[in-house]
Amino acid sequence: MSSIQGALSIESMRNLLAVAASLASWRTLALLLALINLKSLPFVWHFRLLYHFVGNLRLKPNAPLFPKGKAIVDAQGKPTHPIFVSCGTTSRTPLLETDYNLHKSNSTYFTDLDVSRTALVSRIYSPGVGIVSKELDREFLETSKKEGKRAPKRKPILVVLGSVYCSFKREIKPFELYEMHSKVISWDKKWMYILTCFMRPAKGGGEKTLLATALSKYVVKKGRLTISPERLLRASGFIPAPPAESQDKSAPDSSAEASAIGTPASGDEGITATGVDGSLVREVLKMSDDQILGREVLEEQKKSNSDSWSSEEWNWARIEQERLRGLAVVQGYINLDEKLHQEWAQ
Repeated sequence: MSSIQGALSIESMRNLLAVAASLASWRTLALLLALINLKSLPFVWHFRLLYHFVGNLRLKPNAPLFPKGKAIVDAQGKPTHPIFVSCGTTSRTPLLETDYNLHKSNSTYFTDLDVSRTALVSRIYSPGVGIVSKELDREFLETSKKEGKRAPKRKPILVVLGSVYCSFKREIKPFELYEMHSKVISWDKKWMYILTCFMRPAKGGGEKTLLATALSKYVVKKGRLTISPERLLRASGFIPAPPAESQDKSAPDSSAEASAIGTPASGDEGITATGVDGSLVREVLKMSDDQILGREVLEEQKKSNSDSWSSEEWNWARIEQERLRGLAVVQGYINLDEKLHQEWAQ
């Protein structure tokens, strides 16, 4: 009897080893490696961007930014305007994103920033990019008719990334969950400035831990024409028109002059006196005329955005005050960008 039990035990061990050997095959190991590094696989970054881009601009264009009953507050829980509310996303660090210290590699912060910023910008610039693009097409056509010229070819509207600054505070360990909160901190006549904070979620009723901070700037172009962020935000229904006495007659909303010192006409020249030409920087969003939604849908979405905040509580003066406050925060970054270029040009 004991010999029979011993034989069964040996057979069971052989079967177990056979199963283990099959599981340890290179195919199984390759599949396991792919699963734990899913975020780093080819085209996953593209999918992450398209998820937010397509969702915000095509699949749910009429979805309110803040559903009824949801408070519009900043990261500290204080009431604020929709423009200054952070957009949160989460992620983890797979093994392929770690360096020899076994924590998140510095370079991989920037791919996460792409996703976090896209989730924010594709929302606040919608439907503004579509409305302004159609307005400019009409303006270009009217101008060509007055000048007796042929109707101009319609050009796509581009949202491009100008530069990124990132400061690392604490390490992010492999597979650790972290949050990314991106918000508009300010804008000027050419650039919109986006602040992103990498945070470790709070545990046991504690506070979140700051892991890294980043500052990015975007510019929107229609061909060589630079469109001011203010015009886009107004077209999106997020800010009111400024009072007549506050408008600067010498600085139009969107013009070749508004893009600082001349944008090069060809891709052969990349550097201007104040930044990088749109042909050489990374395109975050490119929309041709056939990709833009119909006027009725755009206007409906604009109304939905306008209804999400009170123009009496957040009038133009108060929004302008917050914009200037944020501009003072990023002033050093703005000056540094120009000084670095001047240093290189010497």
